[in-house]
Amino acid sequence: MKIFNYFSLSFLFIALIGCSSDNSSDNTSQYAMTAKINGVYYEMNNVFGTNESNTTIWDYYPSSEFIRLQGSIGGLGGGKEINIWIKRTDLVIGTHPLSVETYDGTKSHVDLIDNTNAEYEDTFSGSISITAVNTTDKTVKGTFYFNSADEANAASPVTNFTTTEGTFNYRYDVD
Repeated sequence: MKIFNYFSLSFLFIALIGCSSDNSSDNTSQYAMTAKINGVYYEMNNVFGTNESNTTIWDYYPSSEFIRLQGSIGGLGGGKEINIWIKRTDLVIGTHPLSVETYDGTKSHVDLIDNTNAEYEDTFSGSISITAVNTTDKTVKGTFYFNSADEANAASPVTNFTTTEGTFNYRYDVD
């Protein structure tokens, strides 16, 4: 009978430990970026499956002046991709408006690439809000939304994609 009680108490103790709840308030997603594109929710990391920023490949967004946050759905050359170029001078808590891209590297910008269609998307409105920056750990968190069209420079651009409820949580300048 003592053996039964010992095993019963041991089992109860293990069960209580195993079932303990995590009351942590850190609701960090396992994804570096999330967003709703035309109402459909997506969870993304960069094309390598991590939350590390990528170096930029465009001359007008040099890595010395910008960090690039890439969220990919479908991996390298896959479906949709969101690229956020944050100008290093904008790497502070605050909201940064988005407008039609000028391709001169003077401001932060967001692109939506949809490899599932032949349309070329240009962002014409929206904003990036940086909610946390840690210059020691080299992390940046924030939110974003934007609208894109085939002809963003038109007098009244026709929105093809509305991207809302965007979030990001990235490490930048990773060696």
